[in-house]
Amino acid sequence: MSDSRNKRMILYSVLFAVSAVFYLFWYWHDGIVITPDAQSYIDMISARDPGYSFFLWICRVFAGWEGYQQLAVILQCLLAAAAASAITVGLSRRFNLHWLGTIGVLVIQYGITLLNRFVAQRRYSYYNSIETEAITYSIWVFFFLNLLGIIYDHKKKNVIMAFVWAIILMSTRKQMIVAFGLLFLCLAASWWKDKKWYLAVLSAGVIVILGFAGTRLLDCTYNYGVRGVFAPHTGDSSFILGTEIYVADKDMVSYISDKENQKLFLEIMNRADALEYNAGYAGKGWHNIEEHYSSSYDRIKFDIVNVVIREEQISQGMNDQERELDANRIMNEMMKELLVPCIPGMFKIFCSNIVHGFVTTVLKVHTVLNWVALFLYIAYTGMIIYLFKMQSGRERGQSSACMAIVVLTAIAVNVVGTSAAIYPQMRYMLYNTGLFYQAAWIMLIEIYRKGRK
Repeated sequence: MSDSRNKRMILYSVLFAVSAVFYLFWYWHDGIVITPDAQSYIDMISARDPGYSFFLWICRVFAGWEGYQQLAVILQCLLAAAAASAITVGLSRRFNLHWLGTIGVLVIQYGITLLNRFVAQRRYSYYNSIETEAITYSIWVFFFLNLLGIIYDHKKKNVIMAFVWAIILMSTRKQMIVAFGLLFLCLAASWWKDKKWYLAVLSAGVIVILGFAGTRLLDCTYNYGVRGVFAPHTGDSSFILGTEIYVADKDMVSYISDKENQKLFLEIMNRADALEYNAGYAGKGWHNIEEHYSSSYDRIKFDIVNVVIREEQISQGMNDQERELDANRIMNEMMKELLVPCIPGMFKIFCSNIVHGFVTTVLKVHTVLNWVALFLYIAYTGMIIYLFKMQSGRERGQSSACMAIVVLTAIAVNVVGTSAAIYPQMRYMLYNTGLFYQAAWIMLIEIYRKGRK
């Protein structure tokens, strides 16, 4: 083993130990946080993606019902420590950072947790909670490091590992379909010079299709093991249906063909209107629209749509398994039939979501901070352009500006993808927050080095 590799392993071990203490401290101090979504994963309901439910089940196998949550949180904290160490060592090695640069990368990684614990509304570290983000934030870091390997090193092992991490991410959170979008773009960009452009795009597309197939296979296999049915999980239609109900009006009942579904739709609309969970009650301006929409979205899905359908099913004497399949059918039919008439209203929400998502990724939405966020993006882009102008062709290929472009692309893909399906609340946007500031920090170091030459 070379001296440089030995040094990296020693650095990684030290950082892992320090990071483990840092993340486990919040578990010791705050205990286990049971989030509103936790029970649905604990119960392994069919509407949830399989990854996190399977993780909790594995913890129950080893620790039993009394200790599985403690084991889950400890593993989540250790995974976060591994991710913090990996991103710090990985970026330090790739960009030849000195000790101050390395510490800066680690501090930014810790800083996201500190902001969540002391500044954000939630007031807790995600890693000591029972929710998908407790593992997906860390897995996203490993995925991103392999994307950098694809862009900078063009190695097959990075393609394989990014592919595997993307499947795990999407199997844990449907939102992480954005990982495959980002993987496609990075593969196409990496292979562009070596292959003809259409072969690069085609090859990247085949890998992404295989990834989707792998995710579906895992999903169906999981459901076969849990429920004896080789089928994907249910409930995906509810994501779009929630937005459709928000922008719809009662006259759209004419687009629904089934009489029973018409009755359910009108009841849903009446209850949403009574509670003012409708776009007509939102104020003017993108921030007011986004704020009202985000506060109404989950209530529409869980307190109205699910409840109305469940009440009808109970009146018909359906059992639990029949209810899940029937609810999925009803929501899927409604979603498809309401999609076209709801497109204008949904597009307005989509545009508001995008603005909100870009701001939330780097700062908190606020009248003043919104403009600061715009300045940060402009300055960030300016540093990319400056570095490329100052570097030769070979230098550009190894510049931190390439990482910054990958981060900016990841932000755009995540914001657009999430905005199209749900809404960009902070926990959905945090995946790239640390990476944004780490890339900016490294670009500043590179610019400083250029200035000294």
